[in-house]
Amino acid sequence: MRVTPLDIIQKQDAFTPSRRGVDADEVRAFLDDVRESMEEQLREGQRLREVIARQEQEIESLRGAESSIKDTLLLAQRLSEDLSRKGRREADLIIGEARLEAQQILRSVAEERRALQSEIMQLEAQRIRLRSDLRAVLDAHARMLDSDAAPAAAR
Repeated sequence: MRVTPLDIIQKQDAFTPSRRGVDADEVRAFLDDVRESMEEQLREGQRLREVIARQEQEIESLRGAESSIKDTLLLAQRLSEDLSRKGRREADLIIGEARLEAQQILRSVAEERRALQSEIMQLEAQRIRLRSDLRAVLDAHARMLDSDAAPAAAR
């Protein structure tokens, strides 16, 4: 039976001596109830201290885990930033290489264009020479024909 402070106050009046005195069995029974109640309170106090100790250990464990998680998050953030920087550098390098390659292609195309223009000019000059040569041959043949035709007409 659990004894409360109110029970003790109420029992004080019951233990007042009467003509026959205080009932020893009643006092013993009450003291047993008080002892049991105190033992129960002591056990409950001990149990609660053990619960508190376990919870404090768990809190310490969680604080350690929290610290570890924070460290991990910071590391992950640093790695993410490093990867981002490396990605940007790599992208810049790729873009730079692409620009260089584009410039080389443009130079190559410009050189090829100049070479083709030169070749076109040479072919144009050759065409003009061939035309001129052909005209000269045709004129020579025409003169020969004219010179052959003139003696035949005279005959």
